[in-house]
Amino acid sequence: MEMAHTDFDELLARMKKLEGQNRFWRRAGSLIALALGLSLTANVIAQEKPEKLLLQAVTIEARTFILKDASGTVRGRMTVEYGEAKLELYDEAGKVTWSTGLRPLLSQR
Repeated sequence: MEMAHTDFDELLARMKKLEGQNRFWRRAGSLIALALGLSLTANVIAQEKPEKLLLQAVTIEARTFILKDASGTVRGRMTVEYGEAKLELYDEAGKVTWSTGLRPLLSQR
């Protein structure tokens, strides 16, 4: 009878150890699932915000706006010269192909 009691105590100790491990892994799994859920929620919210931020820019001010192509060549310029707004568009060589505004003649100055 002593042998059966020893086996029962050993079985009871193993069951307690397994139950403790089970509790640990359930808690760890719950924490990982919670962290993953919060991370996904934060990512979805972060993706929605840039659209709202872009709509807040109402006014942009500058003295000159320069338009460049992908290689960095200046292809256009918008500025104010001699009190008049001026827009110029350039070709590949940098020559003016289209322009608004009047250019003052050097001889009239």
